[in-house]
Amino acid sequence: MIFEMLIFILNIFFMKATRIIAVFLFVVIFQLACKKSPVAPPAPNPCSGPVILPVVNKTATISGQSLGTITVISPVGSGYTYSIGVAFQASTNFFNLAAGNYTVTAKDANACTSNVAVTINGYGPKFFAVRTIVNGYCGPCHLNGAISGGKNFDADVDVVNSWDRIKIRAVDGNPSFMPQNGQLTAPDKQKIVDWVNAGHRITD
Repeated sequence: MIFEMLIFILNIFFMKATRIIAVFLFVVIFQLACKKSPVAPPAPNPCSGPVILPVVNKTATISGQSLGTITVISPVGSGYTYSIGVAFQASTNFFNLAAGNYTVTAKDANACTSNVAVTINGYGPKFFAVRTIVNGYCGPCHLNGAISGGKNFDADVDVVNSWDRIKIRAVDGNPSFMPQNGQLTAPDKQKIVDWVNAGHRITD
């Protein structure tokens, strides 16, 4: 009788112990399953620094032709490539451009990009010739922000509004010929005369 009671008590003890162990194991497994792995900090963004917008020079074209150019002057250097909407290229120059709006994009070695909008103007052929003369002979006195005799020719409208002054000084030599380093050639003087006689407009 005593032996049977001892067996009974041991059975009860082991049943409770088994339940306690089972609950303990469940809690441990649950905590391990719910424990979050440490999150690694995000990798630094190589493009988070200051944005360097492209700086460009451009030339216009004759309306209906593709003579315009764009040249990137900054940023330049190893690893930089450039695009105006097609493939990227290592060269900073884009040639044979028609009149219109372009987006110049510069990309560095980390694939970080920046862009700037550029407009290639379309001129009439006679004004195109005169604008080319002005760009070639009127600097630095009247270009790149410089003003001499009250005239600056950076903007096309200022060339148009100064048509009479340009003819008087460059063609007629009144009171003296411009540019200062020597007269224009006869063909260049004729280009100015032809533009003035056609109406001295951008579209002429």
